[in-house]
Amino acid sequence: MLFRTAKLLYRPPCGGAAMGEVALRYRLMPESPAIDTAAVAAALPATLPADAQLGAHEAKPFAFGLVALEVLVIGPDRAGLVDEVEDGLASLAGIQSFELLEQSLL
Repeated sequence: MLFRTAKLLYRPPCGGAAMGEVALRYRLMPESPAIDTAAVAAALPATLPADAQLGAHEAKPFAFGLVALEVLVIGPDRAGLVDEVEDGLASLAGIQSFELLEQSLL
């Protein structure tokens, strides 16, 4: 569902055709059920590289009362983007782990 709306949510910068774009879908697992996923989603854009943006996010029940946050990050198809995004995700407070679920060119 997140990938279907990715092209609608992303607007390339003005001033010419954009190079290839990539969509990265991650599952973020909170440290405990008490973690507010809305607050994590609000803090997420500040951790992303300058040329990437948060496309969409959705809280989904996972297990044992945990609510996982699935996020879609859209950015240019360039070397090092995934590493930079994952460094930002690792710096989020209240997140125990994350997993790359899908990676696709737009």
